[in-house]
Amino acid sequence: MPKKGLFQLVRETSFTKFFIAWIVSIFVFGIIYWIFSLFNPLFVEGVPINFTFLGLFNGLYASLLIATVFGLKTVVHIGIITVLIYIQLFISAVLLLILADKIIVKYVHPHYHVSHHQDKKINTLMLMMSVFRNDSDRLMHEYTTKKKHITIKEIESIIDGLYVVFLDVEKMFSEKNLHRHKIKTIQYLMLTENIEDSLHKLEKFIKFLETHKIHWKDHSTEFWMKYILDTAENIAHNIEDSDIKSPKVIIAVENIKEYASRIKESV
Repeated sequence: MPKKGLFQLVRETSFTKFFIAWIVSIFVFGIIYWIFSLFNPLFVEGVPINFTFLGLFNGLYASLLIATVFGLKTVVHIGIITVLIYIQLFISAVLLLILADKIIVKYVHPHYHVSHHQDKKINTLMLMMSVFRNDSDRLMHEYTTKKKHITIKEIESIIDGLYVVFLDVEKMFSEKNLHRHKIKTIQYLMLTENIEDSLHKLEKFIKFLETHKIHWKDHSTEFWMKYILDTAENIAHNIEDSDIKSPKVIIAVENIKEYASRIKESV
């Protein structure tokens, strides 16, 4: 079995064990300072540590001040005991850095990672909806100006892409998403307005196809169209069940429901 590296051992060792090691080091060095008080005493806030029962507590107090680093200025030292102080200072600094790293990894990093991932996901979804609208405009423009035929495969492709986006948005806004509360109001607004714009573009695109008698209905497109509209309504329902009270979001949600209902009736 291969030996574990130092960093792997540090990662696998629990926070509690390192914290206990730090506490133990305070007691060990406190006793050492107490013993050294026989011939080379430390001075804590101007008071020497003596080899007495009370001196033992003063030694532990001095060790605690050194272990926390910030109390080092209150400890006066001369002679060989200075080396011991710097050894403890080094050990304590390493242990405190490890403890801080473990706190960050356990409590700070996961929340940052979730928020960052969710923000990145929202930006991606808005980009994908923008791609759908641009593709729809491109197909209509090329047909109008260049008389380029719009194939059923092209229609399937952009409609399929829109369904995938809506499905991801529905999951994000669902109460099953444990991190839904981290979505900002402005992000709700950006997504709902993008959905509203995409449904408006979808309605316009369908009317364009039907006006120019372009065949677009087949088993696949009807399937995706049904699920796009159902998913849009589910998104609206999820937002209505959330704590979002922004008037702009509420208006966008109402528009989403209206577009979805109108498109259903037309197709």
